[in-house]
Amino acid sequence: MKKIYFLIILAAFCTSCSKDASPSDPDPNSTLVACFEVSKEILMVGENLQINNCSVGAIAYSYNLGNGETRTEENPTVVYGKPGDYTIALTVSDEALETKTVSKQVLVNDAIVEDFFIFPEIADGFNGIPLETGINPENGLIYYIKLLEDLESTGGEKFYYTELDENYMQSFNYIADKPYNSNSAFVNFYASGNMNFVFSRTLDGLYGTQEVNYNSSWSFLNGINSSTKHSYGYLADGANFLYFGTEEDSSIYKTAVETRNSSGDAFEVVLNSFGDADSMIGDMIEVENGFIAFGAVFSKNDTNPKITNYKPLLIFFDSGLNVTSHFIYEDSVLDSKISSSNDLNGSYHLEQLSNGNIAMYANGELTLANATGTKISSSYFEETKNNQAMVSLGNSFVLSSEENLRKFDNNGSQIKELNYPGNYLPEILNIDGNLFFIAGFDIEGEIKLLYGSTDTNLNPINLNE
Repeated sequence: MKKIYFLIILAAFCTSCSKDASPSDPDPNSTLVACFEVSKEILMVGENLQINNCSVGAIAYSYNLGNGETRTEENPTVVYGKPGDYTIALTVSDEALETKTVSKQVLVNDAIVEDFFIFPEIADGFNGIPLETGINPENGLIYYIKLLEDLESTGGEKFYYTELDENYMQSFNYIADKPYNSNSAFVNFYASGNMNFVFSRTLDGLYGTQEVNYNSSWSFLNGINSSTKHSYGYLADGANFLYFGTEEDSSIYKTAVETRNSSGDAFEVVLNSFGDADSMIGDMIEVENGFIAFGAVFSKNDTNPKITNYKPLLIFFDSGLNVTSHFIYEDSVLDSKISSSNDLNGSYHLEQLSNGNIAMYANGELTLANATGTKISSSYFEETKNNQAMVSLGNSFVLSSEENLRKFDNNGSQIKELNYPGNYLPEILNIDGNLFFIAGFDIEGEIKLLYGSTDTNLNPINLNE
């Protein structure tokens, strides 16, 4: 009789264990139960996964999604950027600070990228490389500058300006032939309707810029090539423009900020020397009390390696373009990776975040500093081309690296990653709260283009819908 009574007790105990272990069948007698359901257990990369909470007695929720991301919403919608098996763990807590945890697994399979991206036609035997993306201030259309390279015949290498309508249909205009290596470009739209196109122009040892000008009817006005200065971009400064970059002076390349009027005529240049030899500005932003610029110091040599001693440079200017302070970041990994002027002709990006921190990104290296320039952290993304993007979201920022988009908080911690096929991505546009980009990707020895979009949490948006 005692044995039968013991078996009944044991069976009741095991039943209780089974109920506690089942997240989909919470124990109604428990004061705190962790429980959630998922909309599907097998899904595709980029597909929405809905998590529905069924916890009992909880007032706070923390989901660990198994990909380095955490969420605190009660019923979050999540997207995975890479295929794999992921364990989602939910930890709940009650008013007494008691916690319970439960987990589930989901399988994420490779998505068909054609479902999300648009692939404009680039003929076989041609490379299509994006050099800049922006919004035309005259008509509000997305534009991009691309380099089209004929790999098989005598078509050569040419720059084109392309605009996209609301259905992503394109119209384009020829700009110029490419005489030397070029991996960056920008355009300034003057109030007169004229357009100033600027392209990097480098060889192993040559470091310069090519400029061409057109009117609003696409009639060629003039052009100039320089082997003694290189412009990376510009800022509007009242009715004038500040073109920033570098200029050779007494056999030394110095940081240059050139002031041009509303017609594009240069009338003043401010040169400064930093470090032991050469220096340049790759990006520049206006702040409350002046300007901040990001670039590098380096040594330009007559023999190989043509570029040595490369280090990131941060400069603070007052409103009159007087240098108030600067920082040279000595421990950069790029010191051993930058060896040619061609390495200097990519994209440089500088952003100041809502907490005052400063994010700098170029040549695959991300450097984060505080508001006064003291370095906080740095990261390097291997095999990343020097044609990449960064965009600020205020309290966070997104950058591109080799086949990945990455989101960081304003302290430089990565909080989201989306795997995508892109290898070349010069700009990311924030349009009405969504991110839009035009990337080049390597396929079978050629470079083709894609148009892509995500929300600010890097959840893909289907442009084909």
